[in-house]
Amino acid sequence: MATQLTKNFTMEELSHSNTAVLKGLKNSPEEWQQINLKKLAMRLLQPLRDIYGEPFIINSGYRSQEVNEAVGGIPSSQHTKGQAADVQVKDPRKLLAALLKSGLDFDQAILYQDGRNNFLHMSYNSGHNRKQVLYSKGTKP
Repeated sequence: MATQLTKNFTMEELSHSNTAVLKGLKNSPEEWQQINLKKLAMRLLQPLRDIYGEPFIINSGYRSQEVNEAVGGIPSSQHTKGQAADVQVKDPRKLLAALLKSGLDFDQAILYQDGRNNFLHMSYNSGHNRKQVLYSKGTKP
């Protein structure tokens, strides 16, 4: 049975990794990481989903250090702390605009629209949010 975090997001969805499944890697968040995932879902993902009005596909949420390394993530990635999710929608630039207009608190929003990737990375860091907007290499601001 799924562990419902919010109306539209589950713990299983935010901690699933196709890479972990394919490579046989463990990808189970510890309790403190689960707490961060719940905050991410409750304070950022669900409110933004409600405003945006369209479903989100979570490409990547929590990643163990092994999974993070396997996908080429940086060692200090917020994904390993349960603080980040990569969200796929039809138009991630429109989702970024909705996030900025919403006034929701967030740490980072990184737009990936570089011809290979098409998603918005969003993070939430309780009490330490920078509201930083970045663009991946090859993505136009």
